[in-house]
Amino acid sequence: MWVKPREEYLKTPFWDTDETSLYFVLQRRKGHGKSKGLSSLLVGTLDSVLDSKPAPFRILHQTPNSEIYYVISEALTEQEIKQDWQWLLDNVCATLHSFDSDDERTDFVCCKINSIIATEEENLTEDEESVTYNNCIFHERFPSLPKDEKLVCYYSCSYWKGKMPRQGWMYLTVNYLCFYSYIFGRKTAIKIRWADVTELGKTNSLVFPDSIRVVTRDGEHYFSMLLKKKETYALMQQLANIAMKQLIDDKTGQFNSDKELLTKLSKNVPKKPSFLKRDLDARKQSNLYTLRFRLPQNEKLDGSEECTLWTPYNKKHNWGRLYLSQNFLCFDSRVHNLVRLTIPLRDVHQVEQADGSSGDCGSILVTTAHHASFLFGKISDRQFLVHKISELLAKIPSYVYRDKTSGPATDSDWTPQPPLMTLFRTYQTSSIKQIQEKKVKQWEDHMSEVGRGVSMYRTVEGSELVVSGIPESLRGELWSVFSGSILQKTQNKGLYEKLVNEALSSKNTANDEIERDLHRSLPEHPAFQNDVGISALRRVLCAYALKNPTIGYCQAMNIVASVLLIYCPEEQAFWLLATICETLLPDYYNTRVVGALVDQGVLDELTKLHLPELHAKLDELGMMRMISLSWFLTLFVSVMPYECAVNVMDCFFYDGAKVIFQVTLTILDINREKLLKCAEDGQAMQVLSEYLEGIYNEEAMALSTEPRTAEKTIKIQDLVYQSYRSFGSTVSSESIEHLRLKYRLRVVRQLEDSLEKNTLRALQQDKLLEPDELQELLSAIREELFWAKRVPCERLEAPYEAYRLDYAQFKTLFTALSPWAKGDCAEAITARMFKLMDHDDDGLVSARGLSAALGVSARGDANARLRALYCAHAPPLLTALDLLPPAYTATGEELATDALSYLDSIEPTTPEAMQRSISDVGDMDKSMDSSSQGEGWRLAEQVRACALAGIGTASTPLTPGAGAPPRAPPLPRDHFLKLLSTLHDLTQHSTELYEAVARAGTLLLQLGELNHRPNLGREISQDSLYLAAAAQPGLPELDPNGNTTEPDFRSRASPSRDDESTEDYWSITLEQFLATMLAEEKLEEFFNKKVSLKSDLEALRQRDRLHSVS
Repeated sequence: MWVKPREEYLKTPFWDTDETSLYFVLQRRKGHGKSKGLSSLLVGTLDSVLDSKPAPFRILHQTPNSEIYYVISEALTEQEIKQDWQWLLDNVCATLHSFDSDDERTDFVCCKINSIIATEEENLTEDEESVTYNNCIFHERFPSLPKDEKLVCYYSCSYWKGKMPRQGWMYLTVNYLCFYSYIFGRKTAIKIRWADVTELGKTNSLVFPDSIRVVTRDGEHYFSMLLKKKETYALMQQLANIAMKQLIDDKTGQFNSDKELLTKLSKNVPKKPSFLKRDLDARKQSNLYTLRFRLPQNEKLDGSEECTLWTPYNKKHNWGRLYLSQNFLCFDSRVHNLVRLTIPLRDVHQVEQADGSSGDCGSILVTTAHHASFLFGKISDRQFLVHKISELLAKIPSYVYRDKTSGPATDSDWTPQPPLMTLFRTYQTSSIKQIQEKKVKQWEDHMSEVGRGVSMYRTVEGSELVVSGIPESLRGELWSVFSGSILQKTQNKGLYEKLVNEALSSKNTANDEIERDLHRSLPEHPAFQNDVGISALRRVLCAYALKNPTIGYCQAMNIVASVLLIYCPEEQAFWLLATICETLLPDYYNTRVVGALVDQGVLDELTKLHLPELHAKLDELGMMRMISLSWFLTLFVSVMPYECAVNVMDCFFYDGAKVIFQVTLTILDINREKLLKCAEDGQAMQVLSEYLEGIYNEEAMALSTEPRTAEKTIKIQDLVYQSYRSFGSTVSSESIEHLRLKYRLRVVRQLEDSLEKNTLRALQQDKLLEPDELQELLSAIREELFWAKRVPCERLEAPYEAYRLDYAQFKTLFTALSPWAKGDCAEAITARMFKLMDHDDDGLVSARGLSAALGVSARGDANARLRALYCAHAPPLLTALDLLPPAYTATGEELATDALSYLDSIEPTTPEAMQRSISDVGDMDKSMDSSSQGEGWRLAEQVRACALAGIGTASTPLTPGAGAPPRAPPLPRDHFLKLLSTLHDLTQHSTELYEAVARAGTLLLQLGELNHRPNLGREISQDSLYLAAAAQPGLPELDPNGNTTEPDFRSRASPSRDDESTEDYWSITLEQFLATMLAEEKLEEFFNKKVSLKSDLEALRQRDRLHSVS
């Protein structure tokens, strides 16, 4: 690669010269390639430790009479530097002879190189050069990683190996944390996969001063002496978080480069190719932006600008920051919570420059379609900002500006309901009515000043009104505005109706679970004692289960949704539920309740920080889990009176998840003295339960008409106010997100470990492989799934079903481990074993299927192994496509040797004749002919059950009758020849075994012939061949000459209903096959030989190991 010429006064201290010419020198860095000795060792160490990291090859320009050299080219590989060297010899050297002086020659070379650089790298900045260069070095140092592994950034640091630090380089990629060091010939190379990190933190001790600590299941790692420790740690957290979200199947966790950054118009920043560090920084800023302003998660922050906002309600200019994204313009004040504003660009009618009388020339006026105006001032580059807003407005589709409808009315059997509180009114006393009317008046006066809807000013006064409680008549409207769900509803008009119609007409597990819980949702409210409320709740829950199948339905969602339906119209309640599940409480409502488990850790950390003495007591009693799960999942609705819990929900929608933490901490703080005196967890839960039941709300009526028996403890408004006063400033949304990241690592790893333990326990019941072998096998399976970017499934009956492999992954592991996958027919055997273990014909095999395939092939006795091979070649598993010959002549004649001649000559067939191409078979032959699909499926299940009889199967086998062992169908001639070819391939390494297979095969062919000879009623002798043949019913077909007819292989590859009459005449049974094969002593000994998988598993682990130090 050409570089800008720079002067060098010494050409040889750290370099060896490979080639020279009159004007150029090609050099190699000591310590690379051929160079050896002490000097090479010293130079290699310096290059590894110091920040220079020079390229190992370079070209110098020299002149005979000068002591100054110029570096003009550098390269990482010898091939690259040779190309530049040859170009100089061909294009430059001849020209240099025409100059009169050395100065002219040097000027010409420097100008030539600079012009090449300017032409080829016009748009490439120094940062991208550095990243590209170091990406090459990274893959050179870690060649085992995939070539497409993306380097994000690199840092100089020390890794503590024992008590000695090793100075080197930390490389952070999308999937790995790597470290490399080379000191005095000793190399240290480490790979840690982000998905295996269980803890990430900063430490500062005498042993590991000012270090970053990385904990995995294999051990602890310490990195210190980082120049940018804060930046490095934040990036490590972000990459680990992406890996954890991938493990819990969160689609937002998938990392993809942001291609829009390539064309993004940025102030004072040239257009340049995007690289991963920039992408990750942009993603982080966008996440904080959407969290702060409650925007849709796919919103991308475009930029921000310091400015002022004129607030008409108090006639002041407020300093803050303006944020701009594809669909929104937002403002947040410099003083926390002073004023906040969100303006959807779809509502913007006009943007213009506004020069005030005060001489401020940096103002713009934004006018919306609702005739509201917003004045921003003190903008440093107003013209650029106006141009940027105009660019974003131009990208919004024209239909967005029109009121979208859901299209023509559909013939639905349902009608969306208004807020259920308007249909089922509860009794209110006159004093409560007066309080509600007063609150409505306060809110109406407030909204007349700050606006209404999405673009209202969020002020301190508004926050105080929320803390005191939102009036019931305005609750649904304000919940939707504060949570941001109204934005999703606006962007997805008509989706709810479509989801409901589809969900109600479908049958699935989620709908069944919903139906069971419908009548358990706020049964004390009259709305849910009526079919109107129950039906609305059913529609909301079923529609959401269809919208987000990853979450589906989880208990507690019904309670939350029922509260939303009381105050919100049906569709609005649906979008509020979606916002809670996906944004405000992410990962709470899935089968593993990962989010709730994560927040257990967050609450534990906050309690330890703010209430250390009480934390020690609660930890001793083991109560943190009981608190967070029951309180958080239902937003306190299930643990405190309903009319009180909705006040907590008011603040929850306004301020986010921090509210449930600060309310919980306040409740624990108030009951601290009582809890410290408790001796057991039941007593402590009783204290908290009595306190929660005693919370009351004098501004709303209770749902239950029965008199309260619990003693009053605290007014809900006082509890919420006290929570803000005590913990509102210390418990922030940013700190919650930071702690969630920390505990997500731990929780996801614990869930993975639990699933792995349950899977191992289930696999050990088959008694095929040793426990340590199963452990290594499961690690290899997880590695394959990781690189396929697939995660363990959920909602499965058996734990081993969570790990499901497609054919490519099964093939990788089976061929690496099974003794049957070592010969010429390895691919054919692998494909047939995959089909045998694919119990539901969906193209996926569970971990138990792979374990059974490996266990039978390596540890099964002769009977089990031969039985599995027989069934793998039996119809309908071995289909017509598998039996097709490999080649034909131009006239259609088969080129393959006839099978009988093959047996007589005992010559091995070509590998091509036996291998099965997955591309020819299509989608693993999952479907059979439509006329016999049901029968074929039943026969396939019977064959699979027979293959694994006695060792346990991954599914319940279909048996012919109760208590009867499963039986495999007779094997037709063509299928038997394929089986015989497989046996020859497995035994071709031994002449004795090969000949034994030939003898047994010949005998079985004769048995098949005997099966179709006419039964002349002769007295049955003791001849074993005749006995075996007589066990197969059916008479053969004879030609006019009295000879048995031979089947035409080309016209019929597998049996079907049409040619049953011609197929029945030749077949052998499983019993005949086993008896004949086991009669050969050498074959019985060979198939009874146990094969250990430990060495192959170790080789596989070394290939894929997640953490290695060499």
